[in-house]
Amino acid sequence: MDRAVAVVLIRSTASAVPSPTRFPKDTLVPASGGAVNVASSPASSARRIRNRSAVDEGFSAILSFPTRNSIAEKRHIDISRRRYSGCPIMSQSMTPSPTGTVTFLFTDVEGSTRRWEAHQDVMKEAMARHDAIVRTSIESRGGSVFTTAGDAFCSAFSSPLHAIRAAIEIQTTLAAEEWGDVSPFLVRMALHTGNADERDGDYFGPPLNRCARLLSIGHGGQILVSAVTAQLLLADLPQGVSLGDLGGQVLKDLDQPEHVFQVVHPDLRTEFPALRTSSPVRDAADLIADGRQAHASQQWEVAYKALSAASESIELKSEDLQRLGATAYWTGRSGEAVSIKEKAYGKLVQEGKMQAAALTALDLAFLYKYKLAKAVSNAWVARAERIVQDAAGTEAHGYLLRWQSVHAYESEGEPEKALSLADQTIAVGIELGNRSIEALGLMDKGRFLVAMGRVDEGMALVDESMVAAVSGELDPDATGRNYCNMLSVCDQVADYQRAAEWSDAAEAWCSQHSDSAYPGICRVFRAELKWLRGDWDAATTDLHRAVDELTGYTPIIGAALYQIGEVELRAGKLEEAEAHFRSAHEHGFTPLPGLARLRLVEGEAVAAERLLLDAMADHPQPLDRAKFLPSLIDTELALGNPGQARIHLTELEETAELCNSEAMRAEAADRRAKLAVTDGRPEAAIQDLQAAVKRWMGLQMPYETAQSRLRLGEVHRAAGNEAAASMEIDSANTTLERLALGGS
Repeated sequence: MDRAVAVVLIRSTASAVPSPTRFPKDTLVPASGGAVNVASSPASSARRIRNRSAVDEGFSAILSFPTRNSIAEKRHIDISRRRYSGCPIMSQSMTPSPTGTVTFLFTDVEGSTRRWEAHQDVMKEAMARHDAIVRTSIESRGGSVFTTAGDAFCSAFSSPLHAIRAAIEIQTTLAAEEWGDVSPFLVRMALHTGNADERDGDYFGPPLNRCARLLSIGHGGQILVSAVTAQLLLADLPQGVSLGDLGGQVLKDLDQPEHVFQVVHPDLRTEFPALRTSSPVRDAADLIADGRQAHASQQWEVAYKALSAASESIELKSEDLQRLGATAYWTGRSGEAVSIKEKAYGKLVQEGKMQAAALTALDLAFLYKYKLAKAVSNAWVARAERIVQDAAGTEAHGYLLRWQSVHAYESEGEPEKALSLADQTIAVGIELGNRSIEALGLMDKGRFLVAMGRVDEGMALVDESMVAAVSGELDPDATGRNYCNMLSVCDQVADYQRAAEWSDAAEAWCSQHSDSAYPGICRVFRAELKWLRGDWDAATTDLHRAVDELTGYTPIIGAALYQIGEVELRAGKLEEAEAHFRSAHEHGFTPLPGLARLRLVEGEAVAAERLLLDAMADHPQPLDRAKFLPSLIDTELALGNPGQARIHLTELEETAELCNSEAMRAEAADRRAKLAVTDGRPEAAIQDLQAAVKRWMGLQMPYETAQSRLRLGEVHRAAGNEAAASMEIDSANTTLERLALGGS
């Protein structure tokens, strides 16, 4: 493995000492002048962690490394005069050149041309001393000088620790010298570590370009360090040395900004003018403006990148932290969204923006609820309640009522209380003219009614709420929540037709959020609709993405894993399906009815029956039991229990009418046909299977259509109608082959 090589390039300056100014606010060098080690600052540690990828990307900067002659031309350096001074254009150390990773520095003498004109003899002697000091320090620390150009030195080290020691030694030695008429004689330095090509004792590659640009923004007496070198040094800084955080800086001609640090040492100056680069604050202001605009137009990824980049340089205002938290959520960065929202809450409280703080607290309560962190979730609700207690009729009050209604139903099991609170939520929304609060209240009331068995009444409210969502009346968060809840309640009653119709109606909104519209459980619900309609590849892609996004949200991960298993079971990938069902169970999700159907395929009907009966016992509500009934009927028939199968069929038929569910009616027709075959009534079986095929086709569910067609073909064949049998079986096989190949 190649050794790490740190290259120190030193720039001499012979200019007047600028009037000191304090470091930017984020620096780790306090106004008192004492040094603070960068490793001890939580804020800067966070910045370093967030900037790690940017550091790595910095190795591929695209600026061409200038030649020595172009440096001379650009800086108007009189090469002949440098020869006269005894300083060669290029010389190399006798120390072997390190190989592997290197860092660059471009040097320049500030005001040197004028000093050469005014004090040629003095400058000749000064440069000779300068060269001797620099070369001696570099080589005594194991460094190799590979290039000099006038007053510029380029050297390579096998260790960044040796490089920083050489840099400090050079600065302190030069500071102790008397420079006479050319005083003050100042040198600026830069350290950067990266991979560069070494050929014949010279180095080439992007790291040199970055180091040269890093040098160009510094001042005489200053040692600047890139983020990657700082990372390498943190665990092994020399005694008494720390790193001052100068924040993210834009380097000329380089796409990736650089997070810059300054070496702090008791014998070195600590205060310098602002770095010679575009103001980080001004750059951040541009990023914030871009982020706000992208957030307003719901370009979540663009907004996230802009606001996140701005946060590297300055402390975001509370409203921009809220935007950043929202964009992190919408782009699937759920863990980061939580931490950003928590920071936003603290800042809102500090600024006295209590209503906004209450809304943020409620957002956090929901996020922690889905992580099953009940105590933390309840604590955030308590914070919101304290803020809102004297602010009835406000937006925060409306959202608190919504939280309380959902909690009453889902956690307390008090449906009447939940309905009352949903009505209060709707009333506050109407009073404030806030369509988002009103629509969320309508959606919640509708799904509560559905779960209580008042399906028609509840679904009417769900539809009313969705009208507001697809017509653009709601904010993005309310639109997304309504869409997600609609998919959930439609799944509960197996109303896939309604889910598909609303999804089609919401296509404009969906396409606007194609990469990020369904964070969390919403992506899982939408994926189920996709695979039911035959788009298996797109569904599994979404489900795997959901698993990646949902770190910490264990039960929802389980739901996604279960759905993947369902697709694999349909594709005949039994081992893969079993693995995903087991993984879903490990994440706290009951993998049924899929696992029971898998056992039935494997010939283990008794095990399948046990799984399903246990699940039925745990789910006394008709809507919750319905999803197990078709597989339980199949299992009882496989065990030779047609009487039990009829009992379960009756329950399925009743639930289908309660929910007005075409999918349940299709399942019931298919199972009636199986019982008819068992009873020796092929004509009745054919009629039921034809009805099932028609319903499945109307629902655009190709796999179910194909399965019913296969059974219909078998019944036709048993009845002696080979022509009808071949037609149905061929059609079914064509569909199944298309699904297996990724088509719908």
